Amino acid sequence: MRSEQARSARRSRLGPGRCPPRPHLDCAASGPQSLKLKWGDVSSTKIPPSDDMAYTLQMEDRNQRFVTIYRGRSHTYKVQRLTESSSYCFRIQAVSEAGEGPFSEPYTFSTTKSVPPALRAPRVVQLEGNVCDVTWETVPPMRGDPVSYVLQVLVGRESEYKQVFKGEEAGFQVSGLQCNTEYRFRVCVCRRCGGGPQELCGPFSPPSLLSPRRAELPLPGEPGAAEAGKAHSMISSDEQFAAVIVLGFAAFSVLMAFILQYFFMN
Repeated sequence: MRSEQARSARRSRLGPGRCPPRPHLDCAASGPQSLKLKWGDVSSTKIPPSDDMAYTLQMEDRNQRFVTIYRGRSHTYKVQRLTESSSYCFRIQAVSEAGEGPFSEPYTFSTTKSVPPALRAPRVVQLEGNVCDVTWETVPPMRGDPVSYVLQVLVGRESEYKQVFKGEEAGFQVSGLQCNTEYRFRVCVCRRCGGGPQELCGPFSPPSLLSPRRAELPLPGEPGAAEAGKAHSMISSDEQFAAVIVLGFAAFSVLMAFILQYFFMN
């Protein structure tokens, strides 16, 4: 009963046969692959909202034809599966018991650019001396926009990362490392929008830890391995010679004891 009274009151305010006016369409939020649209701002038309008011939202396709993408009573709709940094055209219509209102003028909204992805933790290899080599995976240009890389390091117990490299290369050598000190390296990708000065940087990668150690004996096949092998061989030969002398002396002692025992018993 109350619902019927509300409809009657609304019809009396609208007047007989009066269709709803054009709704105003806004973009509430935009992303790389989506647009959230809102409408139904009836305050400017002085028409109170109604439960029987429905809306038809249309989007222009590639053939420049408007296609319905939503029909219902909601005042918001999220358009998904769009292309980044692209413009899309929409129009909206209100429908009530009095009939279908006119479509609004076309509204154009644009998606944003995609943020570069996060990289895996960089690979860190200690070289000779106080130098390490840091390398990371690469990312192809994003829709024609060139990319660069930012390498940061956190030293010891410091609380803030410091930038040590920025460029298009996929690796960098860091010098001046100290033994018994922890170094954490992380890297991110920056997208240069339109080839201009504006950049869009992605999240940093997980850090890679390096604790430099003092130089150890080189592995076989590395420079200095032959000299180290010779020294190790000389040490082994001396140990073997000493072992032979000890065994020979022990055998001689046993033989002498056997001979003396034989003479005393006879």
